[in-house]
Amino acid sequence: MEYKQAFHFGDSLAEYVRTMVGMANNRGGKIIFGIKNSPRVPIGLTNNKFQEVDPNKINQFVHEYFSHDFEWEIKNLEFDSKDFGQIIINEKQEKPIICSKAYKDILREGAIYYRYRGETKEIKYPELSFLLENEKKKERNLWMSHIDKISQIGPQNIHLMDIFKGEIHLGDEKVLIDQSLLDKIKFIKEGEFVEKNGAPTLTLAGTISGILDGNSIMPTEKAYPYRSTHIEKKFNLNSYQVRCLIWKLKIKDKPKYHDPVQTGKHSVTHKYSDALIQLIETTLSQNPDYIEKTCKEFQIDQKNKK
Repeated sequence: MEYKQAFHFGDSLAEYVRTMVGMANNRGGKIIFGIKNSPRVPIGLTNNKFQEVDPNKINQFVHEYFSHDFEWEIKNLEFDSKDFGQIIINEKQEKPIICSKAYKDILREGAIYYRYRGETKEIKYPELSFLLENEKKKERNLWMSHIDKISQIGPQNIHLMDIFKGEIHLGDEKVLIDQSLLDKIKFIKEGEFVEKNGAPTLTLAGTISGILDGNSIMPTEKAYPYRSTHIEKKFNLNSYQVRCLIWKLKIKDKPKYHDPVQTGKHSVTHKYSDALIQLIETTLSQNPDYIEKTCKEFQIDQKNKK
């Protein structure tokens, strides 16, 4: 955990990203904004900078100054009638993430930042040695796992699935995977699709519907191609504003606009249609203050529910 009293842009953004990378190179972590230091007191944020931050701006900084992307998310929190900000960083599965470009005296080209207890700094030899050896071990274990499965099933019964192109290779032939099914397979790989109590993660069922030309495969999730992050980027909104907007437009349970994709017994990812994008465009063009008013209404609604 790392605590910050306020959220700022400029050089502070470079420091935040350095901390995020250090956490991703270790076991992940969280940065909480709105906590006073010495002593740590939850005072809340005094402005809307965190709520209005564009996640794409942080992504662009990561892409410009570091070798690899990593998984993170930004959330707005409320506690004791005060607003707080939270950045959640997941552990990077393929390490290390390396600084590819210097930034003033904050980032050094070639540096590997690592999260130690209470601080983020360039990695020391013992941790770097362990990190690199662990990456080698993971690769060896992955190869051994593949080889073990091949020996159990038999080489003649093994075929390769390419989840990037959406193909299953059967000798010199290939079978194309339906894009809606491919999305669910990707959910499994990304850890979003979870089943418990020994149940199968995904059951494949159906029939072969015909021969497809690889060039004619429909775009992924054509009916509902958008997630909330796409809406954020397209309309220059933050995650909280999108949440308020979805609430105000009451599009949940309306198939024209929204499809909740079940990715596990207790997990759902929300997808949105082109019709919703058009509805938002029309609404915002006709009502310039719509977002601001909607967020205020949403905040009042949430407080009343409490």
